[in-house]
Amino acid sequence: MQTRPDSFPSWRDHTVEPLRDTNPSELLENLDDNVFSKRHAKLELDEKRRKRWDIQRIREQRILQRLQLRMYKKKGIQESEPEVTSFFPESDDVESLLINPYLPVVAFGRPLPKLTPQNFELPWLDERSRCRLEMQKKQTPHRTCRK
Repeated sequence: MQTRPDSFPSWRDHTVEPLRDTNPSELLENLDDNVFSKRHAKLELDEKRRKRWDIQRIREQRILQRLQLRMYKKKGIQESEPEVTSFFPESDDVESLLINPYLPVVAFGRPLPKLTPQNFELPWLDERSRCRLEMQKKQTPHRTCRK
């Protein structure tokens, strides 16, 4: 297999000139009122236009909702309200009436048992486990003592 001398790429020298020194005044951004307002005028106009469009869309949606409501009223289709239900039996099904001197507490249509006032205790904690918990609390080091 023969290789031809012209099959290799030709190399060219490119000289790269260093960047010219720029004045620091050219690098500063002009923040005059005229320049600032010109820069932001297009964005402000765009924002105002979008706001007008949004207001117009909201207005159109309200008009459409009113028209739909009128149409439903004309057709006689009323939006059905949810039926109110109760756990108590119907008043027509009452067979007897009981008068008590106290006000019963009722949950889900059933009276709750009368509870005597007492201190709150967890039934699964006995006296020994309670003492153990108190001892553990006393042995816990304070946060200020930790290093």
